[in-house]
Amino acid sequence: MRKEFFKHILSALPILALLFFATSCANENEGLSGGKAQIQFKLTDAPSLDYAKVVIDIQGVKVGVADEYYEDDNDPFYDDTDELDEVEWVTLNISNPGLYNLLDYRNGEMIALAGGEIPAGKISQVRLLLGPDSYVETKDGTEYPLKTPSAQTSGLKFNLHETLLADMMYSFVIDFDAARSVVATGNNKYILKPVIRTYAEAWGATLRGFVLPPEANAFVQITKATDTLISLPEEDGKFLFPGIDEGTWKVEFIADTATEYTNFVMESVPVVKGEIKDVGTVTLVK
Repeated sequence: MRKEFFKHILSALPILALLFFATSCANENEGLSGGKAQIQFKLTDAPSLDYAKVVIDIQGVKVGVADEYYEDDNDPFYDDTDELDEVEWVTLNISNPGLYNLLDYRNGEMIALAGGEIPAGKISQVRLLLGPDSYVETKDGTEYPLKTPSAQTSGLKFNLHETLLADMMYSFVIDFDAARSVVATGNNKYILKPVIRTYAEAWGATLRGFVLPPEANAFVQITKATDTLISLPEEDGKFLFPGIDEGTWKVEFIADTATEYTNFVMESVPVVKGEIKDVGTVTLVK
């Protein structure tokens, strides 16, 4: 029987949780010199409309500390042949290794994933070490294994280019796009090709509001240039887009076609870094 760890927390995680994660690092991290920074990662999701569950078996988290940033956006899976000599991998403490249903963490809900102490300076990459038990559950309730090529052994790699200062604490959010991360290859086979964005929790902008009535069964989609995000509102209609880029976004309220409610569009909604943009309550009509 699969065991899923559903420890919900809000984005305003108490600082004591971060200190708990930072109590120690694995033996391979010993001997690192220079100033240290505290780092924490949380997990959230840009929700999928296609699956009932997208469950990822996360067993570990590592951060690559490097003198220079290394980037290979064409290679979604990390391979040991890609590693640069100057990259030093630091293992973080993971609170609950095991299964995480990405679709449980949306609209501002997150789970504390891992944290610890790392050398101050530039970080270039993060690796999620995955176990063999990831799976998807389709809308009809059928579960299928979710293959993660090479990620079990070498880690699922994504880029994170930040400079950390000594004696400072940092919190980052790993935001999976579940809808685009799962690829159906036919014959009921599914592969994880992750689409991930990572942002500093205290940075970026937030866009929020409410969409009613519940009978419209609507979702909210925002777009800016080539960036598109969606939110599935809560039962009370609340939706939330945290950590988005500053600028002007198009906000679309899209009703289920079966309900006969009419969509509504806000063509230009400006958001400012470090601020919350509340668009209020949008009520769709038939």
